[in-house]
Amino acid sequence: MRFHVLTLFPHFFPGPLGDSIVGMACQNGLISIQITDIRDYTHDPHGTADDYQFGGGPGMVMKPEPIFESVGSVLANLAPPDRLGAEVILMSPQGEVFNQQMAQVLGRSTYLVFICGH
Repeated sequence: MRFHVLTLFPHFFPGPLGDSIVGMACQNGLISIQITDIRDYTHDPHGTADDYQFGGGPGMVMKPEPIFESVGSVLANLAPPDRLGAEVILMSPQGEVFNQQMAQVLGRSTYLVFICGH
């Protein structure tokens, strides 16, 4: 199984993913994990990946362009069989709760792309 994580914080992942069972699975070639910085797909010199909400209010939202471009790049670099079987998952507090049933469904995929805003 292959995993690709798209994030604004790429330096966060190697430590936790390099240890324990996940790290051993990588070392034994059972899984692979690639990390991509979403900021690599921005078009300004500051790497701006978020913006103010259009309706106003507190907080920021992620710009869609860097997300779509990073996902497109990852999928374009996959071989056709992997591209067709790839699942793209947007991590969000408003999403479904991850449970055993979801793990079994996703476990059938050969390639998972996780979009992690934070």
